[in-house]
Amino acid sequence: MNYYLITGASGMIAGGFIQKTVSEHQYIGLILLTRDREHTTFRYQKLLDASHTPIKIITELTELTAEEASSITAVINLAGSPISSGGLVNTSKFKDIHDSRICFTEKLISDLKEKNVRPEVFISASAMAINSDHKTPFTEDEAENTAGNKVAELCQEWEKTALKAQDELGARVVTMRLGNVVDVTGGMLLRILPFLQKGYIPSFGDGEQIIPWITLYDVTRVISHLIKHKNVSGPVHVCTSNHTGQMNMFKELAAITENTTFRLLRLPVFLVKFSQKEAAYSLITSVPALPSKLEKSGFRFRYNSISEYVKTVKQLMSSVNQAPKK
Repeated sequence: MNYYLITGASGMIAGGFIQKTVSEHQYIGLILLTRDREHTTFRYQKLLDASHTPIKIITELTELTAEEASSITAVINLAGSPISSGGLVNTSKFKDIHDSRICFTEKLISDLKEKNVRPEVFISASAMAINSDHKTPFTEDEAENTAGNKVAELCQEWEKTALKAQDELGARVVTMRLGNVVDVTGGMLLRILPFLQKGYIPSFGDGEQIIPWITLYDVTRVISHLIKHKNVSGPVHVCTSNHTGQMNMFKELAAITENTTFRLLRLPVFLVKFSQKEAAYSLITSVPALPSKLEKSGFRFRYNSISEYVKTVKQLMSSVNQAPKK
């Protein structure tokens, strides 16, 4: 049996991918590398109890058997403290963001080499924040626009660190430049949902900036696609090509709530910068990225517009509300 080694198991994306892999009954074992075995075990207890998919939770690679180590075909590195999780992004928090990405990835590659793990592909998360600002649509072929932005520079260093897996492990390396992930269980939507439920549509700055986005459902499909398509490597834009301004996006997402009228809550740029420090760039700059590599390799998005996603969510909510209570 082959195995996928997954880091960042406590995160939304890892959780979605694990659920997808198990539900599709793939003949793939899952190894979850985590710092908190107890919490991770609790989170996936139902899967551990009911799934036919072998799931092993470890805190160190030394816990792998020789057979497991030699059977790992894909490493999916999703570890990293959230960049935009609310509250002030101070020096201490930014250091944690840095260390949980660059230092962790460097150690992971070193430990994999020491354990003689040689995966076919090493997929590492990155972020669209590697690009500070763009006036026109752009693909992965264009150079990153860091423009003195610390978060963009961090993402650039993060990707360079992940690329070491090519020389050290002989793996095909893919860095997923993730857009804002939309899902009712977390990510951007969950952060703005309290505003929408109270009848407010937040606007960062003028609200016209292009926000790259993708649904969680499609992110999990992207990961599977990248594992299987051996011709894809390097940076990949993980977002839809359907560009819309931030304010218009939030207006469409507001339809998820039962409110019929909304008031605009405009947050000035200076206030966003004060509260989020370096992380503010991803909220106030325009990033009209195009998923060129995904589309050329045959990937098709299930949700290419916010309205499609909102319609599906409302249908699910309606079916749940209409279901007979036991």
